[in-house]
Amino acid sequence: MNNKHGNKSVLHNLWKGIKNKSGLIKYWMLPIIYILIVMMIVPNKVIVLNEYKYVSLDTYRTVTITDKDKVSYILKNYNLTKDEFNVLCAIVLSEAANTYDDAYAVINTIYNRTHAKNWVRSVDGKFGKGKGKNLYYQAISPGQFTVYSSGSYKRHLNDTKKVGYTAILDFLYTEEIMHDYLSFRSHSIKVNGSESFSKNGNNYFNTLTEKNRV
Repeated sequence: MNNKHGNKSVLHNLWKGIKNKSGLIKYWMLPIIYILIVMMIVPNKVIVLNEYKYVSLDTYRTVTITDKDKVSYILKNYNLTKDEFNVLCAIVLSEAANTYDDAYAVINTIYNRTHAKNWVRSVDGKFGKGKGKNLYYQAISPGQFTVYSSGSYKRHLNDTKKVGYTAILDFLYTEEIMHDYLSFRSHSIKVNGSESFSKNGNNYFNTLTEKNRV
């Protein structure tokens, strides 16, 4: 039987059964009807981006996902140790302007490199097969980020209070792509066809093509 018509039949029979001889509704039964209707149309669980919402007939609870939860997910999903993740974040914060959008754009760039055949092949050649798809090894690869080779990234180790740190967590947790660029230069260096995502932010260029995508 069609579920929609089945539900309608159940309610119709219940409605008939709760009328008294005078044709008046027994109002004390109305809460029961309400509960039955809600059970038929209200889902038990709803999942949203940064919250887990549990809906029931008598309670409504919202549990916010914390930064700690996001970090745990990121370490597992991207095969990173806590130390590797800290170094990755410090490099991103050192390379980005002090804005949410630019930090988001930088980590997005490193992520894109883990999906580009030529970048993956290059890092595999330096660190071993499979390393090119790892965010950490892309970030520390020789010749990529001077903040790593110079050691200046260390000033941002465990710097979790900056807005850029939130941007890193958000990108890696959601993987919502901002751009498809593989390279960037500082704000002061102009590149033809480049794009910037925030005031005084880096200039991004060199698009990841479908042919080059892993």
